[in-house]
Amino acid sequence: MRIILLFIGILTIPFIGISQNTEELIQKIRTEFQRINSNHQLEKVDLYNLEFMVQTRDDGAQLTGYFENDQLVKCTEWIGLHHGFIVTEYYLKEGKLFFAYEQENKFKSVYDESGEWMSFDTSLPPETIFEGRYYFNNSRLIKELKKGERIFNRVFEPSKILERVDLMIDILRKNR
Repeated sequence: MRIILLFIGILTIPFIGISQNTEELIQKIRTEFQRINSNHQLEKVDLYNLEFMVQTRDDGAQLTGYFENDQLVKCTEWIGLHHGFIVTEYYLKEGKLFFAYEQENKFKSVYDESGEWMSFDTSLPPETIFEGRYYFNNSRLIKELKKGERIFNRVFEPSKILERVDLMIDILRKNR
């Protein structure tokens, strides 16, 4: 019995170190995230619709870049849809993505007396139906936290997100 417990203990020791290392990285990411968001001196660049997209969306789109000393440190993508909108914030350090925050918001549905759907009520603030937090280290996803359900079955694919961020960096730098 002692041998089994010793063997289990030896097997779990490396995982404890990995978990602590990941938590330390996440704490550093959160600190840098807070530093960027508390800096009100960032240079802001706004692009709309076809200035950064191949085709326009239902209710428009906006890409906002935030520069600190010629370095892009944050970009926010707002995509308007008929049912609401999606906002994704990307945080960068030395040109590399370290954190992404995604939020999907939906307008309240309006139904007639028979219960049939009629439209969306855009006069009320939308409801946040999904939030995703994605932590990266050296272009590798190390942790993701999700809350709620998306309307569509979109999947957060780290490789595609990294490609998208590189494209946004180029577009924002060229339009600065």
